Amino acid sequence: MTPARFELPGNAKQAHQRLLSLAPDAVLIGGAVRDLLLGRALHDLDYVVTGDALDIGRRLADALGAAYYPLDEARRIARIVWQSEDDEGGRLVVDIASLIGVTLLEDIQRRDFTLNAIALLPYGDLYDPLGGAADLESRVLRPCSPDSLLNDPVRTIRAVRFIQEFDLKPASGLDYLVWHAAPYLKCVSPERQRDEFLKVLALARPHLAVERMSDWRIVDVMLPELMALQGVEQPPPHRFDVFQHTIQTLRWTARLDRWLRGERQARTGIESRIQQRLSPHRDALRAYLETPLTTTRPRWLWLRFGAIAHDWGKVAALREDEDGRITFYRHEEESEGLAAAWMSRYRCGRQEITFVRRVCAGHMRPMSLFATRTLPSRRARFRLYRDMGDAAPAIILLFLADFLGARGEEVDAAELDAALEHVAAWLQPFLEERDAPPAPLLNGEEIIQRFHLKPGPEIGRLLKALQEAQAVGEVQTREEAIRFLQSQLASDAPTPD
Repeated sequence: MTPARFELPGNAKQAHQRLLSLAPDAVLIGGAVRDLLLGRALHDLDYVVTGDALDIGRRLADALGAAYYPLDEARRIARIVWQSEDDEGGRLVVDIASLIGVTLLEDIQRRDFTLNAIALLPYGDLYDPLGGAADLESRVLRPCSPDSLLNDPVRTIRAVRFIQEFDLKPASGLDYLVWHAAPYLKCVSPERQRDEFLKVLALARPHLAVERMSDWRIVDVMLPELMALQGVEQPPPHRFDVFQHTIQTLRWTARLDRWLRGERQARTGIESRIQQRLSPHRDALRAYLETPLTTTRPRWLWLRFGAIAHDWGKVAALREDEDGRITFYRHEEESEGLAAAWMSRYRCGRQEITFVRRVCAGHMRPMSLFATRTLPSRRARFRLYRDMGDAAPAIILLFLADFLGARGEEVDAAELDAALEHVAAWLQPFLEERDAPPAPLLNGEEIIQRFHLKPGPEIGRLLKALQEAQAVGEVQTREEAIRFLQSQLASDAPTPD
């Protein structure tokens, strides 16, 4: 696993050689060396140099024809973003930092974990004073020092991610170090916490990582709304308390989005049944899920967060009647507010917040109709897409994950088929252009003039009702639209005493 010399592959090799021509003492360090040892693709390179990193970075960008950014002028850190024309490896990000006032050994000792504290010296030799390569080979996650996590508490979240991503076991005593450092996450900027947590959420099996975050008390600090769900019991068909149900719903959400995005194949009979039914819609749903809500964060990532947050409101909504029956009436409204507050606290984008709010607010609409085994009418479908906008398909996928998360692995085949029939029916407006919401046959100004009304909320209500009547086929012509609005106004007129 650790031969004497290494060569970087593809465009990383070209960038490495160009950098060495500008800074012969440049040392590659961190995650890129770890990924090189594991045979993984390289997309990010981190270097330390003894000269002026900003000047070296600018000259490297010029040599490669790449973009240059002064990432941190005070600490002399440069970033180069290069898209090589003759390489299929995609975009390469190169960060170059000046080694000021410390030796390479001291720099390594200040890093997070030993697997990220391996250096590749200029001509291919490894420098590994902390034994990171051996830890990587033994699949052990070990901090570089006892103070590593306290020095940067966000490393507690990173520890969870690395254990799951690289299939590692924690070194002896790591759990204690995490427990001790996790409370200090509140001293870390919300943006750094958010970004590290979203990397956890993007893992292939995020539910396992979230469970470890709970065991290691990280969730106590970052997601107290989730921790509050522990021990909150639920009536049938639920088999788990609300916390474990949430974990199971996240598990199924990730399974669904990974299959739709081509990252997972069916491994169980349940998955085969689901994939067979949804296969005709796979391409459309994949494009939908991969569309970013911000520059780098796609819908599927926020759907996973919606799976975590969709039942947060059950604590406040919990009621038990005199016969011991438990209900969570309108918990989705509480969940919507709690999710939005969390996302605002962690500086999420406005479009992301709107999307998750709608996912939480609307997640019971398919479930409530499914409980009666009544397929959604054209009117019900129209209202979901009208009210929830671009979150509607995500709500439908969450319905399926929620259904499966309530039942565990023991799902009745007939009940699963019924749920899949509902999913297909709810997806129809998304998949068929002809079901797109129509433009009203009369606009607001025409309604005001024809019916001698004053501008105000009533005009909006009439337009909304007309659009719905058109969508379900009750109104097809302008004349029918006029008669429909006349009937609406007549039904709203006050009843004589």
